[in-house]
Amino acid sequence: METNKKPYAIFDYSEFPLVHVKLTDVEITDQNFKEYVDEVGKIYEKGRYAVILDATDTKYVAAKYRVLQGNALKVNKNNVAQFSIGMAIIAPSVLQRMLLEAVFMIKPYPSEVKVCKTKEEATEWINELLEKENTQH
Repeated sequence: METNKKPYAIFDYSEFPLVHVKLTDVEITDQNFKEYVDEVGKIYEKGRYAVILDATDTKYVAAKYRVLQGNALKVNKNNVAQFSIGMAIIAPSVLQRMLLEAVFMIKPYPSEVKVCKTKEEATEWINELLEKENTQH
């Protein structure tokens, strides 16, 4: 049994309040998805934050995991609304972007969200939100 498995998501807090989350190309399992959802649910404990979520390498997310993520968001909705400055999602594939945008139209995210084609676009947008945040506080 391999003990040093690559996680589903890599969290980088080195530029906090900007949090970089990189979804990897590993197969999603109950364990690594739970670790991802648990970590996402704890980000707010550090204070107000913004996320760049890089979904470039992620594989298909099965329905059961999408449901788990949706349920976790319901539980954390108030924390996200209070502490999240915004989230930029990097999704280079047209299909990924269309699916994500459709999801957010049906079920709005509790803070600002933008689906972006490139890292540059995501970084520019999230930096604008962070600048607004800094001038308001």
